[in-house]
Amino acid sequence: MVAHDNTVMNATITNATPSADDESTLPESTPIGTDPQRGVMSDVVPDVTPEEVPGITIASTPATATVPAEEMKPSQSVTYRPMRWNDLDDIVREFDRTWGQCSAAAGTPVSMQISRHFVLHYLEPTTRAIIAELDGRFMGVTLSRVAGEPLAFPQAKQELAAINGELNRSTLGAKTLSETEQWHEMELRMEREIDINDVARGEIELFLVAKSARGHGVGGSLWRQAMDYFANCQVARFYLHTDSSCDVSFYDHKGLNCIAARYAADHPEDGADMDDIFIYAGTPESTR
Repeated sequence: MVAHDNTVMNATITNATPSADDESTLPESTPIGTDPQRGVMSDVVPDVTPEEVPGITIASTPATATVPAEEMKPSQSVTYRPMRWNDLDDIVREFDRTWGQCSAAAGTPVSMQISRHFVLHYLEPTTRAIIAELDGRFMGVTLSRVAGEPLAFPQAKQELAAINGELNRSTLGAKTLSETEQWHEMELRMEREIDINDVARGEIELFLVAKSARGHGVGGSLWRQAMDYFANCQVARFYLHTDSSCDVSFYDHKGLNCIAARYAADHPEDGADMDDIFIYAGTPESTR
């Protein structure tokens, strides 16, 4: 999903609108299967134009260089596979690259810590995580949750507690974490007010597409695979969080409905930088 408070960070995981390119899937040479690490992710969406792809995304210098879109040769194919635990750092770096500037900690070491908090927050309830990559380089991720399914990464809960402990060791970290947790609680309140979890078993926790991958079908393919997962789990309805900093027309385009809204103008107590925040819902069959 995906919405955000400019004083904290974009917490919604899906915000963007794909172009025709995004609607055409790149070759998927790697079949999607069960993550071997499983014993057995709202908030979503960056501020993008309708020609760009959706994505809950971050920003910081990656350990592995990303491939500029113009350098992606026709012979190169994006592959899709289950996330592994060692993909976490790549996701955090991209999340910070995308939304780190929205945090009060932007430009400081705390920015990467709060980005790690966000990713782990979305990963904790996730039951399916799919990575898009090009020659081993991170291109995007979807974190999805289906109530009643086994957790993909049970260790995320302990790791989230650990990063929260690190954040609380500094004044800036503690302040940023407090603001972020208030944001999480606001989203939960919105969910409770409409009883969405009583009628929707699925949620897109995080939808993140690297900037270098946009326009190459990555976002569209990740989205369709998430819809296939929901359909295979017999999820009749799913939802996600987003906000006005993102291009919510992507969800309109996909056939989702805005079922809850919190307008900043009606809540001056939230601060001048607060965005309008929304919950969108849809059915897997009608939103591919």
